[in-house]
Amino acid sequence: MVAPRRDGLRRAFRIGAKAGDGVPASAPPAVRGFLQRRREAFAAAPRPRVALPAAEELATPHGAIWRRELRYPLAAAHGSVRLGACRSLVGERLALLAKDPAMATLRAEQCLFLDTETTGLAGGAGTVVFAYGLGFLRGDELVVEQLFLRDFGEEPAMLRHLAERLREFPVPVTFVGKSYDRHRIAARLALHKLAAPVLTARHLDLYHLVRRQFAKQWPDTRLATVEQRLLGVHRTDDLPGSEAPAAFLDWIRDGTGPVDRVLEHNRLDVLSLVALLGALAGDPAA
Repeated sequence: MVAPRRDGLRRAFRIGAKAGDGVPASAPPAVRGFLQRRREAFAAAPRPRVALPAAEELATPHGAIWRRELRYPLAAAHGSVRLGACRSLVGERLALLAKDPAMATLRAEQCLFLDTETTGLAGGAGTVVFAYGLGFLRGDELVVEQLFLRDFGEEPAMLRHLAERLREFPVPVTFVGKSYDRHRIAARLALHKLAAPVLTARHLDLYHLVRRQFAKQWPDTRLATVEQRLLGVHRTDDLPGSEAPAAFLDWIRDGTGPVDRVLEHNRLDVLSLVALLGALAGDPAA
């Protein structure tokens, strides 16, 4: 595998100068003091470089991409829920929870379980999707595929790979993805003048299903709460999603950002999507 080529991303995010370089002399003393303390902290305790998990460098007609594939038998469980529970969907129940009659005929084999990691949680044209977690069924297995942006020049090839998956599995299944993930993906596709079926009518956002069923019973419907109460999943040493942007930008800057933990967080998110669909709309008797 070739070494990551980060120059394009460094330029895109204006990374390269030490913290505080170029700060006007008129900057408030508190700001200059903060930057000085950061310089001293970095100088005193250099952090180790972080390696990406084992994966393949996939050669495509449009360039190389970093791709990691993990396979799980559908008989395996995520927490207390079998991954294969999503195969026995009760159509009427799913359609009622989703408030969409078209979901009554949904099959798990049509689903692309999708989670993204981005450089900013607020969105906007400058927000880059630097990692994708994709889950789909192949025979009696769940395939989890992770894509990671090592260099800005790899994004067009990565987006084309994603577009192929969206065509192969036409119903995205997300958690808050209908209002966030798919719009970030659409913005990146538009930037590179690529087309893919991401802003589709058939999009199953499990966050809304959970809210309709449990909002009045639970203190909140964050994914961590849903995992604990419905799936019996209690994460330990999990990197919060809010820290993913800083981890990626630190990795691009000097290779020290904990992107390995970001990818682990992403992997667990995809498994939770699969198990959650089964927990919400699967047939308990199957």
